[in-house]
Amino acid sequence: MFRCGPAILFFWTMLISAAPAEAQWMTNFWDGVHRQYRRNSDWPEPFLRPDRESVTLPFGLMVANGWRRQNLLSDYHFQDDNLQLNQGGELKLRFILTQMPPQRRTVFVQRGPSPDVTATRIEIVQRAAGRMLPPDAFPEIVESDLPNDGWPAEEVDSVTKRFNSSRPQPRVISSSGGGSNSGSGGGSSSGGSR
Repeated sequence: MFRCGPAILFFWTMLISAAPAEAQWMTNFWDGVHRQYRRNSDWPEPFLRPDRESVTLPFGLMVANGWRRQNLLSDYHFQDDNLQLNQGGELKLRFILTQMPPQRRTVFVQRGPSPDVTATRIEIVQRAAGRMLPPDAFPEIVESDLPNDGWPAEEVDSVTKRFNSSRPQPRVISSSGGGSNSGSGGGSSSGGSR
């Protein structure tokens, strides 16, 4: 019997040390069963909010980019020779600072061909905004990398003037007495040949 004593002692030690590990395993098992039961009974509620946020997030980004585009002072708003704001640029800056919703009054200035030109543009816009606003108001003026899509106002004006000059003069067609078109109403009542 004494020969088996060390083996029994070793076996007994293993059983005692295995009991806490087994208890932990059982606790983990029942916790997992309970967690899976809660997930299955609550499904799909935990997943709806992240799904909705993932769908609406691009719309928020599009709205922010639209406001960025709307409040952009681009190359067309600065004079070519001395980098001052032209009349269109001053009007747009005044509109942004006074008419836009207060949370959307950030002015975006398009980057110039060099960092010096960009810094000069931002400084010019800050000075112009300082003249337009009360002394305690500090508008947010930010550099932007958006390209300038669109046309300068002078080109749009010249195209409109050329279009208007090429239109024919309006004429009123006089109706001579007793023609086939003499019906009441404003149009021809006969649907056929002339």
